[in-house]
Amino acid sequence: MPVMPAAPTLAGFYDYRLVAVSVLIAMLAAYAALDLAGRVTASRGRVRFLWLTGGAAAMGIGIWSMHYVGMLAYRLPVQVFYDWPTVLASLAAAVFASGIALYVVSRNVMTPLRAGIGGLLMGIGIATMHYTGMEAMRLSAMCRYSPGLVTLSVILAIVISLVALWLTFNLREEAPAMRWRKVASAVVMGAAIPVMHYTGMAAVTFTPMDSAPNLSHSVEISELGIAGIVGVTLMILALAILTSVIDRRFSAQSLELSRSDERYRQLVESVQVILWRRNVDSSTFSFVNKEAEELLGYPAEQWLTNSNFLLSHVPAEDHQLVQRFCAAAAETREPQCFEHRMISANGNVIWLRTSVRLIAGSGGAQELVGVMTDITDRKRAQEAAENASRAKSEFLASMSHEIRTPMNGVIGMTELALGTELTFEQRDYIATAKMSAESLLTVINDILDFSKIEAGKFDLDPTCFQLHESIDETMKALALQAHEKDLELICDIKPEVPRCVVGDSARLRQIIVNLVGNAIKFTQHGEVELQVRQEAQEGDDLRLHLTVRDTGIGIPSEKQKIIFEAFSQADSSTTRKFGGTGLGLTISSRLIEAMGGKIWVESEPGKGSNFHFTISLRVASEAPQPLEEKALAGIPVLVVDDNSTNRRILTELLWTWQMKPTPAASAEEALSYLRRASRRGQPFTLVLSDVHMPVMDGFDLADRIKRMPNAPDVVIMMLTSGERQGDVQRCRELGITSYLTKPVRRAELHAAIVKALNARPAGQAEQRTSPASSRQAPESSGLRILLVEDNAINQRVAFRMLEDGGHAVVIASNGRDALVALEPGAFDLVLMDVQMPEMDGFEATRAIRRNEQGKNRHIPIIAMTAHAMTGDKERCLAVGMDGYISKPIHAVELLTLVDKFTLENRLTLSGR
Repeated sequence: MPVMPAAPTLAGFYDYRLVAVSVLIAMLAAYAALDLAGRVTASRGRVRFLWLTGGAAAMGIGIWSMHYVGMLAYRLPVQVFYDWPTVLASLAAAVFASGIALYVVSRNVMTPLRAGIGGLLMGIGIATMHYTGMEAMRLSAMCRYSPGLVTLSVILAIVISLVALWLTFNLREEAPAMRWRKVASAVVMGAAIPVMHYTGMAAVTFTPMDSAPNLSHSVEISELGIAGIVGVTLMILALAILTSVIDRRFSAQSLELSRSDERYRQLVESVQVILWRRNVDSSTFSFVNKEAEELLGYPAEQWLTNSNFLLSHVPAEDHQLVQRFCAAAAETREPQCFEHRMISANGNVIWLRTSVRLIAGSGGAQELVGVMTDITDRKRAQEAAENASRAKSEFLASMSHEIRTPMNGVIGMTELALGTELTFEQRDYIATAKMSAESLLTVINDILDFSKIEAGKFDLDPTCFQLHESIDETMKALALQAHEKDLELICDIKPEVPRCVVGDSARLRQIIVNLVGNAIKFTQHGEVELQVRQEAQEGDDLRLHLTVRDTGIGIPSEKQKIIFEAFSQADSSTTRKFGGTGLGLTISSRLIEAMGGKIWVESEPGKGSNFHFTISLRVASEAPQPLEEKALAGIPVLVVDDNSTNRRILTELLWTWQMKPTPAASAEEALSYLRRASRRGQPFTLVLSDVHMPVMDGFDLADRIKRMPNAPDVVIMMLTSGERQGDVQRCRELGITSYLTKPVRRAELHAAIVKALNARPAGQAEQRTSPASSRQAPESSGLRILLVEDNAINQRVAFRMLEDGGHAVVIASNGRDALVALEPGAFDLVLMDVQMPEMDGFEATRAIRRNEQGKNRHIPIIAMTAHAMTGDKERCLAVGMDGYISKPIHAVELLTLVDKFTLENRLTLSGR
């Protein structure tokens, strides 16, 4: 049988430009697949379905377009038409394959079975698209396929689909770090997908055919058509990618907002405070967090549905408080903070600290935002602390009374004993006992003062007083202590310091006594100086700077802070060597702080210390009358003192009195000035000389002056740091006019100079005495006094003191006995103890004042009590008492207070 010759095949070629376009479309389709997979995965519900169908369409069009552009890239020598229904069928296969792919990669887990089935279906879909597309070709040729290459192309489609699914599943995350991997994978997938296509194209050969093809439903693709397909495809893919990017951005923002809202809600619900929002007009709560239910026990629904919820669960006594602060927050638009109570669901009372502020609510409504903090534990602790403080105060008051009562007996009896005839040895024993008792009282007072300050029971008592005289008297009281150690005690009050001020003079004296007393205690030789100067003045507000300087042992720098702490000293050994409680500086620092000032120290071991402190006072509106300086104007004075500080202070003081002082540092220098002045015919009128000077003391100088020609008429005044036996006799012998103890008070020195210059006869020296010895007896002695006191020892002490003062005393042991004794109305004064059995002093005073009503009689009542805490004096005056004196009682203080009522007694007697 003859062999038929092989039919010739049509030779075709590829347009590599379209090949490149097909590969580019494949890459874009691969990237779109990766992007769309992420959107499908991130979506839920209907949105997920829309992304799945839309993504499948866009991805399918991309794959289909890559396939057709690849087919159009193959050019044959015959005209080629395409059956469009068959083309649409291939497009449906591409969309189906894309849908399968997106569905598989959007699952939460990619199992091997799921990946295998997905890859198989997608690969078959792509192969179906390819060979269906080939079937759509209409040309004058017959297509023949190579079974081997067709099989290879299907296998490649499945393998490539499986790889594409794996890459897409692992790269569907939308983190920024995944973007470059997406691009790389899109390039790989875009290059792999055409491999299957061009393998399939290689599997077909075209044999010419004589018959014409069926061209019904067929179209020819022109160059313009190709451009249209490419353009539409690129547009669809770009739109899909752009939509995915935009949706991803919005989704990311939405996710962040959702996360932020969740974090905010978690924060609001986790805080241990109640948070709420409430409409200003309707008082209806629009929000309350779960802590409200946890803390108070009421469900949130009750807060949100009951417009009067807040006030209905606040105790009635707190209603106005809550309403006032909420109204203030709404009206002033300023945040408000207050404390109140609420009643919880179980009936317990909860203390809350509430902060409210006004904000703009939804729809333009004004809302209050509230934050409620549970402070119940703090309130209970505060209440416990207040109870403890109250108990402490009561204990202090009791201890003050119990300690001062026996101390009154000890000091009073020793003081009375010293007023009797005693042997030298007896007087020494009793004086030592009295001094020890007073030292013990000082320690007790320090402890009680500190306790009062710690308990918050300390208040200042500002009054108008003479500042210069108060400081002078305080320093004078410390002079004996300084002179016993041969120390110079100096008081330097600058001239610009006002004389009359308003402040707490007693507390200022206490500070000075503490600081100067410490300086004397820790100084073995040299001097102690108090300097007072004005730091600032604005109107009536005055700020003083006081400095206590000594030449004592000094304080190491590392110890200078702790000395102001309670019970602390620079060296614990100083407690044994010098004594003291270590409370003086602590009390002083607290008092100074209360007076609007501060305290600090400058010191160096072995070189002494400077304690500085400032206080705030007010200048009194009416200043005291100035001293008569004009009487001393122009008088030449020679000031002799080996201490430069004393010399400077005396010189400055004399200059303020318009005198003409000349300072001399020694007796020899003074004699030189005297001789020189005598030769000039301008002798000194007055010599102010210190007693204690080296080489030649003040008495030797006075003797030399008296023996000088033209000098016997000079007036000589002596200033001493401590009186010695025989000094007064020597003054008389030498004709010294005055003999004054340092530190000399300004008024005292002025009066002594004026008196000395009034031509007193020689030999009548003046020795300054203590306030006790100079006290004058009352003009009208013999007052009848009712002493109301339950303690037998205190009865004896007060009885003897009053009797020695010339008064007749009747004793009552309690308030009830006092009322019985007062019935006849035969007493001029009542000394009333406060704490007594049966009827105390307060109740007795009130009864006395009730009995006096309508009788035109008022008997003075003086509280004589061991109650010396802050407020005790005010309580005594409030019940109708006229005066107050605290135990232990000194005779001078008691009799001075009694003397204040002498004039009233005389007027009462004259009216009988």
